[in-house]
Amino acid sequence: MLRSIFGRGKKRRRPSETVRPDESIRDARVGDVISIVGLNIEYDDVYFVVERVHRYSSHGETWHEMECADGDNHIWIDWVDGYELFISATDDPMPSGLASTGLTEDDLIELDEEHSIDNHIEIDGDVYYYKNSSEVTFFQDGRGAGQQYYSWEFVREQGDRVMAVHKWEGRPFEVVFSEVIPPERITLYKGEREEPGGQRNR
Repeated sequence: MLRSIFGRGKKRRRPSETVRPDESIRDARVGDVISIVGLNIEYDDVYFVVERVHRYSSHGETWHEMECADGDNHIWIDWVDGYELFISATDDPMPSGLASTGLTEDDLIELDEEHSIDNHIEIDGDVYYYKNSSEVTFFQDGRGAGQQYYSWEFVREQGDRVMAVHKWEGRPFEVVFSEVIPPERITLYKGEREEPGGQRNR
């Protein structure tokens, strides 16, 4: 399967004083508001509106990605609810090329075939351990039949940073770095949600 796929500064908005925060982002929906501490010091007092929520699946596992914005500030937050809630986030809209990692396509094929968490790579003095690689199905806005791509995941030795390498059919390799965010650093406020039929609910 792997070889075949090689042939994807404005006004801040705050939640209403009457809205109470939820315990986690598990039920985040478009229109909700997110505050996040620790991703970047300039974002500590910023409230992001959830603009889109996408879904991903691979081998029976499901996770989600939120696209959030506050004026010109944008963040992308991924979370998977397995044995525990694991959250990562990035504010970088542009992926890097594969050359930035020092890896080649043959290296990625070998890592996928060995499928060993003992394998690791070094990037700019940081050690990243192989975590997993698999075919992933992406459901934009959580709908439709989905689009497939191949993904490799690595976690920095300290456990605080994730590197993902994506390969969509007909597109170059894309490398995305994100920071691991403890769940207690994110607060979700229920906002003005769009319900089926176009109605809105608060």
